[in-house]
Amino acid sequence: MNMKGKLFLVLILFSSQAFSQDTPAKALMKKMLNACDQVKTAKYTLTSEETEMNGKIEKSEMIIKMQVTPAKIYLYMVNPHAGAECLWKKGEANNRVLVNPNGFPFINLKLGLYNSLLRQDSHHIISELGFDYVASMTKYYMGKMGESFFDYLKITDTLNWDNRVCYELTFDFTPFQYMDYTVKPTETLTTIASLFHINDYVLLKHNPNVKDYEKVKPGQVIKVPNFYNRKIILYVDHNSFLPLVQITYDEKGLLEKYEMKSFQLNPTFLPEEFTSDYGPYGF
Repeated sequence: MNMKGKLFLVLILFSSQAFSQDTPAKALMKKMLNACDQVKTAKYTLTSEETEMNGKIEKSEMIIKMQVTPAKIYLYMVNPHAGAECLWKKGEANNRVLVNPNGFPFINLKLGLYNSLLRQDSHHIISELGFDYVASMTKYYMGKMGESFFDYLKITDTLNWDNRVCYELTFDFTPFQYMDYTVKPTETLTTIASLFHINDYVLLKHNPNVKDYEKVKPGQVIKVPNFYNRKIILYVDHNSFLPLVQITYDEKGLLEKYEMKSFQLNPTFLPEEFTSDYGPYGF
């Protein structure tokens, strides 16, 4: 898209903000958060790139069906582990995930959200799919930082992605650093991460003396970042204002990239599409 086209899109988006004090980036963030709150259902192909502990980038592709309230998610793996399926319904089956591994041990499994078999190839758990995770994280830091939050936020481009026009919204947190934190009784890396609205995988990665999410002790000092990560880039769809691409960098480079391709907003699902008895599924 040429510069004239980019300027036109920005003017259209923010014409209603002409007499307000909101910057274009702040106005876009508000529209994005409002759009995230309005999502009821979605279907999309999620492609991901995640940098592992050894520096290798692991890629995956999966098909997602999701309902926001009550939360229900069906996941079909395209690669790796082609044909594997997961079904999760919040609050049901003791909040466990039903898994068809489409291979050994050749039976359906019921696993906890944080089970190591589910987490071994992913930075996130299944309940963090969609927009609630990024929206809640953003709202937390907006509340914590106040107006200074927007000092690090800019619209850095307007681009075409997956046959959509998107705004590239960049949060570049230059004061990013790691702080000392003393573990309290009963805490794990996951509960500490939840407390600060950060990713527990990041805590595991940057605390090499900790070998597992659960293996921290009261009084132990660990490193905790002062923000979710060093830089976050979002591709916000021009029509829906949803962040369909989410890219995170740490101080060493790319940490994770998620792209929601062929995105369908608020499709109608049959009730049985979130059950293991649905005919096309392999449970």
